[in-house]
Amino acid sequence: MKKIISLLFVILLCIICVAVFVLPDKRVSELENRSLTTKKDISFNVFDGSFQDSLDSFMSDQFPLRDEIVYLQTGMYYISGQREIKGAYICDDGRLIQYVTNQDINKNALISYADKINRIASDNAVYVMYVPSACVELSEKLPFNAPPYDYQGLYDCLRAHLENAKLVDLTDALKNEDCFYKTDHHWNINGAYKAYQAFCNAKGEKPKGMEAFNAETVSKDFRGTLYSKIPVSKQTDEIIIPSVPDLKVTADGARADFYDLSSLEAKDKYNVFQGGNHGIVEIENKNGSGKTLLILKDSFANSFVPFIANDYSKIIMLDERYTFISLEDYVSKTNPDEILVLREIIN
Repeated sequence: MKKIISLLFVILLCIICVAVFVLPDKRVSELENRSLTTKKDISFNVFDGSFQDSLDSFMSDQFPLRDEIVYLQTGMYYISGQREIKGAYICDDGRLIQYVTNQDINKNALISYADKINRIASDNAVYVMYVPSACVELSEKLPFNAPPYDYQGLYDCLRAHLENAKLVDLTDALKNEDCFYKTDHHWNINGAYKAYQAFCNAKGEKPKGMEAFNAETVSKDFRGTLYSKIPVSKQTDEIIIPSVPDLKVTADGARADFYDLSSLEAKDKYNVFQGGNHGIVEIENKNGSGKTLLILKDSFANSFVPFIANDYSKIIMLDERYTFISLEDYVSKTNPDEILVLREIIN
């Protein structure tokens, strides 16, 4: 009997291995929101170990019923009482919060970047808004014995290195569960609006009320980056977009839409904002104020920009993760009236 079971197991493994190579490759996992390793990605260099690594990755990514297995595995973790899974916390109300500790933050890199911004701020009007993560703002929702990282310590350190810039603290403004998506690490329309208010106040200007933006709900079933890590939460989010004037948008040299509505049919609906991240996005408003704003940003800025689209003739969004340019040279070249650093503090 044991021999029969062993033989059946071997036959099953052989069938699975053949199926992995015969069946068409699945290029993207919508559940995990990432690209998968395909046959063409397999390296045939057997001397540096890349063949075995790429083959292992291919077999794992193309395994039949992979999404169902990922879902089942995550559910088993949750049933067993585990609340930190794959870099995210599962809170009692089903909310998902990104797992970040002090060890995940490169403090030296943060200080080095702050020093660079401080040099630029000696000749330019610079505002700095570092975004505290949801695990800081919603720390009371975290599972027991899951402390957030030391945002206040990082902020105090940045303040000492940004004496030439206007540093804006968002902690009090965002201390509300309605400021963050429940299945994604980004802020939602409320969080972005709170940041807009803080930016206006820092400049000595009066912010418009939310009603002035005629916001529209474009999705009620958004499940974001954290759901891709832990696909067991029953929570969903709404994506709400403010109205914007007629704008000319260029993303990395190509014409683009300010709102990419086609993204609402894809897994990562947050890409509705400018179609996701690009190296350089230029937004022109022919009826603007005549001023140019340069934003040094990460993806949090994508949903913030709609609130200020009417306030400038030109907004340049520079994501340094996707470009290889000298920041000092670029600032000198574009000569913006104002510069805003807007990014999550852990980036």
